[in-house]
Amino acid sequence: MWQRFRKWLNIDHIVDLSVDLFLLLIEVVSSPILIVMRLLRWTVGKYILDGLKSKIKKLIYWTMEKHPVLQIWIWTLTICVTACILVLIWIFGQAFGEFVMEEWGQGWGSNL
Repeated sequence: MWQRFRKWLNIDHIVDLSVDLFLLLIEVVSSPILIVMRLLRWTVGKYILDGLKSKIKKLIYWTMEKHPVLQIWIWTLTICVTACILVLIWIFGQAFGEFVMEEWGQGWGSNL
């Protein structure tokens, strides 16, 4: 456990963590709903997109030993499906962000 932490603890992660903490502090002061949005964005990026990337890598390694025509067909299909999934994630993220800012954003400012 300690070795993992020491391996993770490098200047890039420290700077990222510092910037995130600073931004989080500013967001708390300015608008609490942005915290929820940041956590949702992180969750989507961490679990959905990282999982999608790992599945694509496994698929590519699996197809490396297949016939070239099958490889081209699978890779083309994979690119199309991945593009559709990413576009849908982006659309839902934009729609949810607009909904939150429209519905909840006005409520925060009027309460002050």
